[in-house]
Amino acid sequence: MKKLLFIAALFCLAGSGLQAQSVNDELELQAFTRRFMAAYNAQDHAAIGKMYTDDAVRIDQDGKQINGAENIANYFAEQFRKNNATLLLKHIGINWSDAEHAWVVRGNYEVYGKTNVYDIPINLTGSYANAMLKKDGEWKIAKQWLTPPDMSKIKDEIQALNTAWANAANAKDAATILDLYADDAISMPDGAPALVGKAAIQKDIEADFASSKNRKTVTYKTAEVFGDENRVTETGTVVAKDATGKVAFTEKYIQIWEKRKGRWQVIREIYNHDSKTW
Repeated sequence: MKKLLFIAALFCLAGSGLQAQSVNDELELQAFTRRFMAAYNAQDHAAIGKMYTDDAVRIDQDGKQINGAENIANYFAEQFRKNNATLLLKHIGINWSDAEHAWVVRGNYEVYGKTNVYDIPINLTGSYANAMLKKDGEWKIAKQWLTPPDMSKIKDEIQALNTAWANAANAKDAATILDLYADDAISMPDGAPALVGKAAIQKDIEADFASSKNRKTVTYKTAEVFGDENRVTETGTVVAKDATGKVAFTEKYIQIWEKRKGRWQVIREIYNHDSKTW
């Protein structure tokens, strides 16, 4: 029994040591992320090259692969020559990968700015994963993957909000609907002037509820979403049915959703009916 307890104690000590080591590693790797971002925004391709191992691999959103720290540095030098952009990195966390035999840092990135010729806007977002190795006391990227935003996941999120919106509309719950709009939202309804701000939108929703003599059930369906993890443009359709289940009218709409304080809100919308006989 004593032997078993001694072995158990050794496992506990080993576990606590590994946990402490991972915390230290994460703090160092967070600092590494800040240095990488600073080097990029200073357009210092040489400094960026030194942050990769000599035989590093970089794989971009489209699957294009660059091998070697020198070639990666040259890639960034060419990007800086063509573009004037800013990089934002959001560190999410680290985990040990047996496959890579390394700590893997994960996070989100955003690149925004303009090209140096023609001032074409740049706005790229996605996720990154860096397999990190410590060389002579310094962390370096051994392998880097960039992935585009998961638009199917975002579409599901928007559809869930639309379902909640439809349920609130069917219950004539104006407060729940208004909570889905940003304070500075603008709504452009069919055959009427634009509604600027929440107060105007609220007045319109309440007037619509008050004027509805026959109860209708509406459903909203998200057709497509375009954009990134911070802002998307949605196209969708509305079907309204009367108490007997007969279709009363249909609509189509475009909404721009923006993530604010961690949740999606509508900042712009336009919609119109498919028929003038509704």
